[in-house]
Amino acid sequence: MTVEYFSYEGAGIQNVYQNDKWLIAIKNWRLANDVEHISRLEVHFKTDEQFILLSGSAVLLYAEHLDASSEIHVQPLEPGKVFQVPQGLWFNNVLSRDAKLVYIEAADTKAAPDNSIYQELTQTQIDAVRSKVRAAL
Repeated sequence: MTVEYFSYEGAGIQNVYQNDKWLIAIKNWRLANDVEHISRLEVHFKTDEQFILLSGSAVLLYAEHLDASSEIHVQPLEPGKVFQVPQGLWFNNVLSRDAKLVYIEAADTKAAPDNSIYQELTQTQIDAVRSKVRAAL
């Protein structure tokens, strides 16, 4: 038996560890998480998710409910702090090009058919989010 270590330097998301209970992924910048291309939020109805910023800059977008009139909040992530997204909260991340974060979630988060969905933002919401993110990053 020995200690294992995991890393990922490519663009986007790579699951680096998974067992029957947990999934740990490294998320680096990718086009879908760029301020100019953010277009949707995600929700997990049955599971939580945690984010830890390792380097660069990133924000967590979130909303308690999501419809055309919902306000999208922007929470800057701080390196070394754990940010908890509870089940039922809509969310996404915007990352700087040099950002690297880790996320942790239940191993079956994406597999459960009634747990995770995405919803597109309106153009008005996208414009407001971009403005808030630019001010925060």
